[in-house]
Amino acid sequence: MRKVLLLILLGSVIMQAQNLSNTMWSFSLDTPKNWKYQDNGGVILLGHDTIAGLIIVYPHTFSTKHELKNAMQQGLNEEGGYLQIQGVLDNFDKDGYQGNYVGIYQMQTVKAKAYGRVVAQNGGATIIVMTTPESFSKELDKAGKFIANSLKKKKQNSTQGHIDITQRFIGKWSCYSKYSESHVYLYPDGTYSDNSTSSYGNSDASVGATWGMANDTQNRGRWQARGNANNGQIIFTQPNGEKSAYPYQVHIKNGHTYWSEYYFGNKLYSRKPLQ
Repeated sequence: MRKVLLLILLGSVIMQAQNLSNTMWSFSLDTPKNWKYQDNGGVILLGHDTIAGLIIVYPHTFSTKHELKNAMQQGLNEEGGYLQIQGVLDNFDKDGYQGNYVGIYQMQTVKAKAYGRVVAQNGGATIIVMTTPESFSKELDKAGKFIANSLKKKKQNSTQGHIDITQRFIGKWSCYSKYSESHVYLYPDGTYSDNSTSSYGNSDASVGATWGMANDTQNRGRWQARGNANNGQIIFTQPNGEKSAYPYQVHIKNGHTYWSEYYFGNKLYSRKPLQ
């Protein structure tokens, strides 16, 4: 893992140890001193100027050590690379596990160590430290272990849940398919707008025929979220008072939770900040 690549990825320069929390998390954590971090939609990336490697903090929603263990044994398999477990998992503290992994990340062979903990009723995090096999160091592993040990259940007051669930969904949500795309804009003032475009067509060069059809729709109104971080309903109210409720479910794949991706109904949407 070339250090120059990490410096390009990690734009936020935070040199002092810092306590981090996120409306998407059930926990808080501390960053090691002199490590830079970037919040990538609820997943934290950390890098260092002189220590080769990358640390990734993946939130999860497992409520028991057994569920966490099953996920960690499966390794990591996602776009950009995969990790396979070496040997067996060992206990880490009273609420988690640790294990060694090898695999491919960004087209490079890597060695990794993972620390997973369940620190709240609805989840915790898995901390993965990785670099090339020849660059794996005690300093890198020490930083990952520091983050894992710092995980604490986040305290919430009685009103925090409503604030968090609203803030969680503010943004531009997009869904793409072969012939259509949909965008939903959820604004912090409780209003929304959406637009969708669909087109179907075909061409046959042998007969010189082409045909197609396009359809555009737009809506505006008000929205509210009911539920928790994992699932619930988004309720849309049109100007004429008509309401529509869409169930939502966070995207979970191979034991990892993607907090910037949710299923609304049966369609997967991804979120970007409002422009």
